[in-house]
Amino acid sequence: MATEDIGNDALGILVDGGLLYAAPMFGLSLLLVVEGRKRIPLTIGLVGFVLGFGLVGSLYPLLGPSPPLEEQAFRFVAAVAIAGVSVSVAQMAMRFLAAGLVYVVITNLIANGKRFDIDLEGDAFLSGILTLIAFFLSFGFRRLVPALMAGLVGTLGMMLAVYIALGWPVERLNGVDAPDAYFAFIGMFVSAYLQWKQIQRKREEEEEPGMEKEYIF
Repeated sequence: MATEDIGNDALGILVDGGLLYAAPMFGLSLLLVVEGRKRIPLTIGLVGFVLGFGLVGSLYPLLGPSPPLEEQAFRFVAAVAIAGVSVSVAQMAMRFLAAGLVYVVITNLIANGKRFDIDLEGDAFLSGILTLIAFFLSFGFRRLVPALMAGLVGTLGMMLAVYIALGWPVERLNGVDAPDAYFAFIGMFVSAYLQWKQIQRKREEEEEPGMEKEYIF
């Protein structure tokens, strides 16, 4: 089965499910937008499980006339496997994306340095500074990319759930036929802001007990 066919089948299952699938999808997507990167494994795992459970039914006849598992058991085992693979692939993809962003920034710095006759690679001191920049960028992007991706995917999930619930054409979210999908970038930045506020609040809560202890005699 081609990748495009699998995607169409998965989308067809969601659309046919109507409000039954749209409501939990909206809730999971909202959780992803608010909680951010902390909920990525949970959300992707649940989505992979649900879609896998619905899609692997067509593979059951391939087990032969006397399969070792009943169809529901086969669906459950396959869905768990798909959920685990989905989480691993998503985490790996975000790491590669972060590494790719670091590569783009560093190569641009080297190219701009050559324009001003600055050899960032040949000079030992400048090369060390470049290595430090790459290290801190890698650390920052590994935290930033999951946060942005959580907001983007969560917003698109909420929009898809609303479209399914209201019976609107979901094809408008493909980014080609209509500009609807690009509104998800607004939700991505809102999600990043909410996650940043949560980090700030957590830091304040961690600092408050220490400050109280300083004044205890």
